[in-house]
Amino acid sequence: MVFRTSSLLSTAVAACLRLLARTWRLRVTDRAGILVKGGATLPPVVWVLWHNRLLVIPVLYERFFRSRPGAVLISQSRDGGILAGCIERFGGRPVRGSSSRGGAAALRLLQRMIEEGCDAYITPDGPKGPRYSSSAGAVWLAQNSGAPVMPVSVEVSHCWRLGRWDGFLIPKPFARVDVTLQEPYHVPQILNNESLQAEQEHLRELMMSQTTRH
Repeated sequence: MVFRTSSLLSTAVAACLRLLARTWRLRVTDRAGILVKGGATLPPVVWVLWHNRLLVIPVLYERFFRSRPGAVLISQSRDGGILAGCIERFGGRPVRGSSSRGGAAALRLLQRMIEEGCDAYITPDGPKGPRYSSSAGAVWLAQNSGAPVMPVSVEVSHCWRLGRWDGFLIPKPFARVDVTLQEPYHVPQILNNESLQAEQEHLRELMMSQTTRH
């Protein structure tokens, strides 16, 4: 019964999101060159974006990136289950895990999926924050898979903000939604604890430099 309820909620959320997104003025600035020839021939990358911008990603993926298999790291919470089902309905592949539950196994699975040609999507401050912090997951994944990190910024002109730890953003009808794919970069394959933290901070600074709505 719980699974059925979660599935129905996922279907409803996906349907509402599609209706809402039809009104958005969605614009993609592609500094990564990933849209060239549909991006299908480019090697996998690790997409990194803030947790409160996550709602835009299923729509972005369905419209522009269906030719590139994509896996999204989603928490094992009940809300995460609804979001995972929604992502499946847009063509993505949810991988369940977080820093507190199943995170290491989920990252290893994402690593294998990257090696098989799949992009990975990670929110470094999810699932519990603090907001705009950078955990080691994205850096670890890029380091061990060899795939470059691609910071992704999502800015909206008008939105609702949920009263939760991340200030989750829901673009309002007819909002302008600007998505910027930053130039990917490679993480060094050999990192000690100090240099790992430095890479995490470097990634956070890159992302914050493109974040205007805090």
